[in-house]
Amino acid sequence: MTVTQEIKSRLDLVDVVQDAGVQLRKSGRNWAGFCPFHPNTKTPAFYIFPESQTWRCFGACAEGGDVFSFVMKKNGWDFKETLTELAKRAGVTLEDHRPRDKAHEAAEVRQAALLDAASHYFHQLLLHAPQAEAARRYVADRLLNDDTVATFRLGFALDSWDALRTHFSAQGYSEDELLAAGLLTENEERHRRYDRFRNRLIIPIRDSDGRVVGFGARTLDPDGIPKYLNSPQTALFDKGHLIFGLDTAKRHIREARQVVLVEGYMDVMQAWQHGYRNVVAQMGTSLTEAQLRLLQKLTKRFVLALDPDAAGAKATLRSLQLARETLDRDLDVTFDARGLVQLEGRLRADIRIVTLPEGQDPDKLIRTDPAAWPRLLAEARPVVDYIIRVVAAELPPGDAKAKSAAAAQVLPLIHDIAEPVERDHYLGVLSQALDVDIKALRAAETRLKKAGGKGQGRGAREQGQPPAASPRPATGDQPPPYDEPPPYWDDAPPGDFDAPRGAIGQPGSKIAGDLRRPPRLEENFLRQCLEYPGAIHHINRILSRQGEPEVSAADFERAEDRALLQVVLERAQPSGPEVATIEELCNSLDAVLAERVRSLMALPPSPGLKLDRLPDSLAQSVLDWRLEKIRKRISELKQLRASEHEPESAEELTRLYSDLLATSQPAMRRIHQAKDALSAQGRRRAESGAGRRAR
Repeated sequence: MTVTQEIKSRLDLVDVVQDAGVQLRKSGRNWAGFCPFHPNTKTPAFYIFPESQTWRCFGACAEGGDVFSFVMKKNGWDFKETLTELAKRAGVTLEDHRPRDKAHEAAEVRQAALLDAASHYFHQLLLHAPQAEAARRYVADRLLNDDTVATFRLGFALDSWDALRTHFSAQGYSEDELLAAGLLTENEERHRRYDRFRNRLIIPIRDSDGRVVGFGARTLDPDGIPKYLNSPQTALFDKGHLIFGLDTAKRHIREARQVVLVEGYMDVMQAWQHGYRNVVAQMGTSLTEAQLRLLQKLTKRFVLALDPDAAGAKATLRSLQLARETLDRDLDVTFDARGLVQLEGRLRADIRIVTLPEGQDPDKLIRTDPAAWPRLLAEARPVVDYIIRVVAAELPPGDAKAKSAAAAQVLPLIHDIAEPVERDHYLGVLSQALDVDIKALRAAETRLKKAGGKGQGRGAREQGQPPAASPRPATGDQPPPYDEPPPYWDDAPPGDFDAPRGAIGQPGSKIAGDLRRPPRLEENFLRQCLEYPGAIHHINRILSRQGEPEVSAADFERAEDRALLQVVLERAQPSGPEVATIEELCNSLDAVLAERVRSLMALPPSPGLKLDRLPDSLAQSVLDWRLEKIRKRISELKQLRASEHEPESAEELTRLYSDLLATSQPAMRRIHQAKDALSAQGRRRAESGAGRRAR
């Protein structure tokens, strides 16, 4: 995650805009207000889209962007000033020198592109490869429809030791890159590298921005071990900081004002398919503070739907006590109520628990009785209330020692509650549940407070701190014995482990071309101009001759790219900074812009493009993305108008839509005319060149 991504992940654009004095009102799932950048008092033309954390003016400004571009425009700051201020607000420390980032970030950008391409590769195999028939049957048996398969981009890994390696080696990726991305695994004793995922259903795992960062792979063999094999820890894949399904669930979490956390990939997909789209899954068995903080931006209410077989009431209580008594051991606790209570206080959140009926998990429950799901969630109880009820249900009638033990188990949880009124409330609930005088419980809670809130277990007594679940060591980095290549690997003739002829991406495949995704036009433009600084002047002259404005910061979506355009213009000046290489340029920039330059330079160059045609090609590119921006603006406003149910707002949006069409259509005609003129000039030059060669 880049510095700017981290800052944006910690801030809510709605809060930033309102703090800047802009009055907003809820409009469907978005927010609307009068644009602060131009006279706008009749029809609110300024919209914020919380799902994407972007803003757009549909009026005279015709601009938009993210939190950085808003603050820059509102305050008249440059990128560096904005970065400093937003980092302070988000609690992100900026470092002037980040040698590790400089060394690794280009590789991380390339790794993200590789993982995205791998997800398409696996997906096409699932859809079309004959070898994926069993995987397709499995998906059908789980009643997942085509839309769900496409939304989550489910895939299939061939039952081959090197099909993926062969495919991506042909795409220019090295074995080291495939290993670093977690797509290959290595047998250190044999010094052999081979495909990590084989004959498995592949589930891409995305970060909150929608980037593929790893994979979960389910075995298709009934006796297969392990049942699920995840990507190993990589530069992009960190289980403790990821939540499965969050990228598609963000909007729905905001709308429901609640997120439901489940334990499995299939649970999330089944819930999504049935319209319950605020459901996500924690990665790993222990819920981390980093995961909750990802969700905190979207909602303050969390519901944990616990599988009865994995974390039922009795197992929950046993694991809590065991955690306290064995804190110094390497123990993975599925559910730590005390940790949740502490997180609840720190995050000022509302964390609730619901246990599914015996023999059910969310996937099965929703498949068999979809209407039962919302009823079950309505029964979710706060963590402490949940534990009290479980404890009370297990009490033998009239057993004083059992009551004392139960109170000792629950009081540390009550003690950790931040709010005094809430603490007192739960003392009353516990008093009723145990049929014990509340004064006795208050006295016990006071003794606990004087003791510093220490738990009863040995580790807690010695350390004076509440217990925390120890993270499970990463698994799957080294394959178990059954996961090794067969002993005849060394003697196998070439081709024995190749993917079948005609497989996806191999010669003869009709789908190989679909696996490549070109970089965005703006990114390619900046990359070429950074490499050939003088090109920007030629491009602007070409645009001016066609009556089009020169390239400006308003043409770019990302704040870093707007800042880099200024760098490109300065570098193209005769009196500009004397930097001969990209590395020298990076050394002259601050860490964030240097990071962006390296990521852009890691993109592949445009194939087959001649240098003398570069300005014409990039001018066409500018026109293409300007056209696309206009279309996107029209499409966004059309969708807003269609989704608005309030008559007054619908009328306002209709006026905006009419005005936008009136101004956009002439602009689009001009751009098309400029594109046609440039294409005609190119054809004439090509024909002239061909004629000269013929003579």
